[in-house]
Amino acid sequence: MKLIIDFILSEEGAAIAEQSLLLGLVMVAVVPAIAAYGTRINLAVSKASTKLIT
Repeated sequence: MKLIIDFILSEEGAAIAEQSLLLGLVMVAVVPAIAAYGTRINLAVSKASTKLIT
């Protein structure tokens, strides 16, 4: 129990929490961007593939 309390009260615990929050916010911004550009990339690859086949 003392180990858990020491971890919570330490600066290291706060830094991990801040980094986790920052990572979560970045993911909220990055995932939709990847989804939006992923469709465009898929379309471009499909067009290139069609031109190579024909």
